[in-house]
Amino acid sequence: MARNQKNFDNFLYVDDNGVSWTKRGESGGSATAVDGHATGTGAPTWIDSSRMRARRIIYQDPTTFRVVDPLFYTAAAFAAVAIGATLAVTVPGLSTTVNYNAIKKVPEKQPARGVSRKLADS
Repeated sequence: MARNQKNFDNFLYVDDNGVSWTKRGESGGSATAVDGHATGTGAPTWIDSSRMRARRIIYQDPTTFRVVDPLFYTAAAFAAVAIGATLAVTVPGLSTTVNYNAIKKVPEKQPARGVSRKLADS
């Protein structure tokens, strides 16, 4: 039986401030129809860390309780998905897709940027 392999590519990620980034993500995955991806432009690379995290939506199979958490490349695509929405996920070993339901929206996380304070010399 042939297996579908995960493939990855660099896509355009637009953060909540409207800044463009390059973000590595799954190419041709289950969320391709709804994740808002577009071809990368060579913008700086967004790397998830403890201070920065790209937006995702967690989907769960109600039978096996397995989860997938695809990346959402635009705020509009993220906002368009409602909790409870169904996503057809390809599961290894099965010839058909399995319906997963959106259970949680994980918003983007960026560090706060504020003015630095200058103390007077005494």
